[in-house]
Amino acid sequence: MYAVIDIGSNTIRLVLYRVVDGEIHQMLNSKAAAGLVGYIDEKNCLSAKGIRKAVTVLNRFLQTLKSVEVEHFFAFATASLRNINNTEEVLDALWAECGVRVRVLTGDEEAVFDYFGAIKSLAVSDGLMVDVGGGSTELVLFARGEVVATRSLPMGSLSLYTAYVHGIVPTKKELDQIAEHAARLLRPVDFPGGEQPTAVLCGVGGTARASCQLSDELFDETSGYGGYPCRRMKKILKLVKSDRGKLVPAMIKAAPDRLHTLLPGLAVLQAVAERYGCRQFTASPYGVREGYLLYMLEGGEANG
Repeated sequence: MYAVIDIGSNTIRLVLYRVVDGEIHQMLNSKAAAGLVGYIDEKNCLSAKGIRKAVTVLNRFLQTLKSVEVEHFFAFATASLRNINNTEEVLDALWAECGVRVRVLTGDEEAVFDYFGAIKSLAVSDGLMVDVGGGSTELVLFARGEVVATRSLPMGSLSLYTAYVHGIVPTKKELDQIAEHAARLLRPVDFPGGEQPTAVLCGVGGTARASCQLSDELFDETSGYGGYPCRRMKKILKLVKSDRGKLVPAMIKAAPDRLHTLLPGLAVLQAVAERYGCRQFTASPYGVREGYLLYMLEGGEANG
């Protein structure tokens, strides 16, 4: 049994896996909605309260691990600690108070681990992969089953919610501002060598999976992670103005824990699909955690 702790901008997760003949099987997935991006102060530092939140959640997960026979566990952080100015202070605190060394992934590393974790469950060899996290968005262009290029952008579902939204669910005006911001960041992002994304947009992470659940709920489908046409993203976002009474109950049924971040994240997905001309969206149940575990099992350094 192996354990992975993923310290994200929105949630912190503990996931347990069994690895049999090189195949990963998820056994437990426990998360805490830490919302670390909400504890970033005016100096772009994680506040003392935010550090305490991370320490508390991490120690709770470590207590869980004491009751499970785990061969090794691995801990990493993404934009939650990558995009702040006091990264080393936070890492020192996590080591001093939890005894855990946390690796902070670069944007490129996160994108590559996303790809290698997700590709096992996707029946496509060419496309554009997107992971809208809480504090960043990763893009991976892949062709013929190989990574062509990666990009990491400083926008995520929770950071955009914090910056633009004043209620629980964004208004039409707030969503328009989020979409404009996302389009502005994506506009200069090209890929090298003349390679361009194909019609398929592959989603990784909680926003991608929640968008599939919301689509099924709104359109009375059972496609699961099989996805939906990209043009549907705009239809869903338009419901904020045209039929909020239908949209909000559907969001509560589909992804209640993402009520505040789902629409900002979906606005980013829609901006990516529009920027690169993608027509069909599909999602993977796997991603950065599985990719990171595979990498570490090949010779990375574990906590225990």
